[in-house]
Amino acid sequence: MMKIEDCRARLEELEKAREELLKISRELRILASKAIVAIHEGNLELAEERISKGKEILSRLNEFQRFPEIFYSLSFESMQEFAEAVFFEKAVKEDFDFTLDFEISHSAFITGLADAIGELRRFALSKMIENDLEKAEEILEVMERIYSELLSFVSFPEKLIPNLRQKLDVARAGIERTKSDLITAKLYASLDRNR
Repeated sequence: MMKIEDCRARLEELEKAREELLKISRELRILASKAIVAIHEGNLELAEERISKGKEILSRLNEFQRFPEIFYSLSFESMQEFAEAVFFEKAVKEDFDFTLDFEISHSAFITGLADAIGELRRFALSKMIENDLEKAEEILEVMERIYSELLSFVSFPEKLIPNLRQKLDVARAGIERTKSDLITAKLYASLDRNR
């Protein structure tokens, strides 16, 4: 039998959990963003520290799975951003694969992986500016691997994997622009060598 007092008690518990979950989610998002910035700055040691701390925060976040009414909606974006940071780091360290050594929702795994393509494009462009065309090409190959792998997920409903089609449209455009930029960079490098 369910009583109105049960509703009040559960909602009060959820309200308290919600405040804490919002705070922890915010911490995780900030750490993910800072890890990405550190990777772009070439400070992989600092990025690794932030990712390690993020894993600790994520384990605290996952304790709130006992509140399914609020857990997914309040934690999804932070899990997605953290996955993006980790996949980005793995690609830059030439340690990329389609695995994570921590637990997040399956849809956050997929959308975080999709978002990593954008960070990889930025990284590839910075490598082109530094004239490290070999590294830029390696990063482009990872971008294409991710895109190719994720195409098989577009058949799932939008409710299961939010915004995946849109993210992949953006990713495809980014990959094509990166290819074009790399061809141009190689052409200029070739002209410089022949002078």
